[in-house]
Order: sequence, then structure tokens, then C-alpha cells
Amino acid sequence: MSRLVKGILTFVVAFAIIFALQQNESVLASDIETDSQEIIEAYDNIRFYSSYNYQTLTEDRLNQLIVDFYVPATYGDVTITWSLTSDFLTLSDNIETISVQSTSGLVDISVYHVSIVKVPTILQGDQVFELVGYFQYQDVSATSSYFGTLVPTIPDTFYGGVLYTFIRYIKLFLEGAALTLGISLVGTVIGFFLALLIVSGKTLTISDFDTSFVRAMKQVLQKISSFYIVLFRGTPMIVQASFFWYGLGLFGDALLCGLFVVSLNTAAYIAEIIRGGINSIESGQTEASKSLGMTRFQTMRYIILPQAIKNSMPAIGNEFVINIKDTAVLSVIGIFELFNQTRKIAGMHYRQLEAYFVVAIIYLVLTYTVTSLLKRVEKRMDLPVKELPSSN
Repeated sequence: MSRLVKGILTFVVAFAIIFALQQNESVLASDIETDSQEIIEAYDNIRFYSSYNYQTLTEDRLNQLIVDFYVPATYGDVTITWSLTSDFLTLSDNIETISVQSTSGLVDISVYHVSIVKVPTILQGDQVFELVGYFQYQDVSATSSYFGTLVPTIPDTFYGGVLYTFIRYIKLFLEGAALTLGISLVGTVIGFFLALLIVSGKTLTISDFDTSFVRAMKQVLQKISSFYIVLFRGTPMIVQASFFWYGLGLFGDALLCGLFVVSLNTAAYIAEIIRGGINSIESGQTEASKSLGMTRFQTMRYIILPQAIKNSMPAIGNEFVINIKDTAVLSVIGIFELFNQTRKIAGMHYRQLEAYFVVAIIYLVLTYTVTSLLKRVEKRMDLPVKELPSSN
């Protein structure tokens, strides 16, 4: 099974590299060199038009081209001819007339038609093309180059759509997965140390030798620790995130607020895990430490907690795995972890099934990989196996 994990990870990394190499710069237009004000004005006001609705193609849309488009043949008294370098597009030699909307109403414009003759596949990737415009006004001429990108379109089939979604948006998926793992890991670590404080307060014992003040303080700490655990285990993480972010506007940064929520929520569960580990230690060890003159703090630090934490490590590891999945609820406060990235991807093509199928596989790979690593650690440390249900 370890070979399977390595194969999947190699596959993901390979496609990430391919995707990165396929990325192109935004549309660029070279500065035109001429003294003719007519040509300069034509250059400054030149527009490309979509054949779908005759709307102006912005630089972003020209760099994500999926439809035919038109290029102007004239601007005022300036004549414009074009040449095209592409294996996927052709430029018509015939001048056509289209009507476009302007501030003064419909205006007829003479144009050349640029047609898509072949759509690149997702494995071929984005295809950069170059348009060179030749501006002519009386005896003055100038040239200008424009770059665009023809992008693959999503196939109609399910498996084709899955492959397209995975390869096309691998960068977004990897960014979301990295953020998900980061929040889960940091939140689990912070939650572990908070849990040590909480469980220390909950397991305080009142001695006959305690003063009234010390007795009262221990009771207060016990109640605060118990209330904390009940509160954060009794409310969903999505409600906690909404309360702290939308209600209190905590930190002014959604990512920090999300990390804060995960840490507090995890601390409540790990505190109960460690408390169970403490209760599993034989009482005779505590009595033996007292007979040796050790204080309660020394007993907890050197005898009880090391054993309790070791016995609890499998369950704490499971809590980390659970956090990988449960951080999806942080999308409610606008954190672009893996699930929220998938929602954005699904909205680009309105193909929900393919996008969520891909993210389900990614979550499965993440949790399976982390679980396999934790099992190896448990085996080497000879730890007991303890299962833990979902935190939410």
C-alpha cells in the first residue's frame, strides 16, 4: 500500500509541474513607434470583439480564449491588416461588418474573423498565439504585436471532465490542500498544549491540607475547565467560526480566526483524551510517588503525564486526521482551504460533480497518507490502538 501512496503522490507532483510550465503571462501589447497621431489614436482605441455576443474582449478574456473573435479592419482613416501565428486559429481574408453597442448606439465596424479550427486538449495545455497588426495611414505605417491564449474546454463526459478539472486547476487544489494541512497541523499542536493546561485544571484534587483560598481556586479551575470542554464539544465548529468571525470580527484576519477556532476546538477533545489516559494509569503509581516525597506537580510531570500522553498518542493522531476533514467548515468565513477552493472551481464551469469528485479523492489521499504515517509511528513506539469518533 505504501507503493500506492508513493505512486499517487508522484502523479500529483508531476501534474503540478506540468501545470506550472503551462502557465503564461497576461496579454501584452508592444508600444507602437510612430509620429502619426492618427495611428497612435487607433492603437490606443483598438478593440477585439467576441463572436458570441460582440462584447469587447478584455485582456483577461483574451488570455482565456474559448470562442471566435473579431479584429478591426479600420479605425477612422487608419487601415489595419493582420497576421496570425497559431496552429489552432485561422484569420479570414474577407472583411465583415458587425454592429456593436457604443455610447451613441449601435455602430457598424469592419472586421476580420479569427476562427478556432482546433481546440487544444487538456494534455496539450494552453496555446499562445500572436496577432501582429499593421497600421497604415497615408504614407505612414507601424506595427504592433498582441498575445493571447487559447485554452482547452471542459469535455462533456464525466471522466473527461474529472481529468480536465484535476489538471487544469491542480495549482488551486494544491494551494487548498497545503492550507488545509497547515491549519490542521498547527491547530492540533496548539490544541495539544492548550489541552495540557485544561486537563491540569480539571484533574485538580482538593486536599485536606489546602487552605480555603487554595480550595476555592481549585474548584474554580475545575469548573472553568469542565465548562470549556462542554462548550466546545457541544457546539459545531462551523458555529464557533461564524461566531468569532462574523460576531466578534476576531483578529481582523479570517485565517488567524480559523486557526484560533480549530485550536480551541481541538483542545477540548484532546483534553478529554488525555484525561482518559491519566485515569488509565494505576493509582498505585501515584501512591508510590507520594511515598517517595514527590509533590503532586512532580508526580504529574514525571510519572503520570508521560505515560498518559504516550497512551493517548494514537487518539491524538486521529484528531489530526479528523481536523484535515473538518477544516472544510472554515469555508463559511472565507478561508480558501481545499473545500472552498473546490467551490470556486465548480463555479467556473458549473460542473459540480466533477469538481467534488476530485476533491473527495484528494481528501482520501491526504487522510490515507497521514493515517499510514501515524500507524508506522504507533508501530515503532509500540502504542496502543485507540479509535476516536469525529469531532463534529
